[in-house]
Amino acid sequence: MKLWRSVFVWLLLLALPLPVLAADLRIQPAQVQPSLVQIGVLDALLAGGYDGSVSVRELPRLGDVGLGTFDALDGELVLVDGVVFQVPFSGQVRRADPRVTTPFAQVASLASGKALALPPGAGLRDMEAALDKALGDTNLFAAARVEAAFATLKARSVPRQTPPYRPLAEVAKGQSVFEFARVRGTLIGLRGPDYARGLGAPGWHWHFLTQDRRQGGHVLDLTLESGTARLAPLRRLELLLPERGLGGLDLAKDRSSELKAVETGR
Repeated sequence: MKLWRSVFVWLLLLALPLPVLAADLRIQPAQVQPSLVQIGVLDALLAGGYDGSVSVRELPRLGDVGLGTFDALDGELVLVDGVVFQVPFSGQVRRADPRVTTPFAQVASLASGKALALPPGAGLRDMEAALDKALGDTNLFAAARVEAAFATLKARSVPRQTPPYRPLAEVAKGQSVFEFARVRGTLIGLRGPDYARGLGAPGWHWHFLTQDRRQGGHVLDLTLESGTARLAPLRRLELLLPERGLGGLDLAKDRSSELKAVETGR
């Protein structure tokens, strides 16, 4: 594993007066503070920064759930139960080679998360609204794991790329789309607040695995039959950037429209 620079971003309750913060804030050690550990920057991925640097064998050491992609954009990454799964362009899931690297991944722990039932018949946006309501403060990062039966679910993966890399919005036009009906499985979701755009995706970002762990992908849409979620707010962000930096990529451009196209498949 190459050397990384680690940047710790503390999410404070800025609405409180400063004297109250000084008196009442209790900063916990890093190992117990609910945290999101992020490798890379989403805008760099959108711009075509697909070269990985950290091996996926490191991810289970950072948390118990996660999502992301692989070197050369070789499919969708899902971390669950200590195992990193790879959903390639074919949609046929495999355990990721631990030596493979990632240019972008987000990992968190749900050990302290709370359980809640999800509304039957909910679509993707309805499910997200229920999670946001339970979260309360949507200016925090959050992680969720959903175990559910789905009436329908649409997912996708993208093909492995070769240099010179095209921007992600262009690559996504050639994505594979997988449609499921009456399927059980696991959703892993990470939520970013609006002010973190550029670093990650504002709102929820979901990856899916079927119950038998044989199929999955990045979630485009769904309809729940029934399910439960475990939800955890995350008040600490650890951002890991490659030692080589992010040079050569246009990170000044507003890529909001590109992100919307990539996330929704439209």
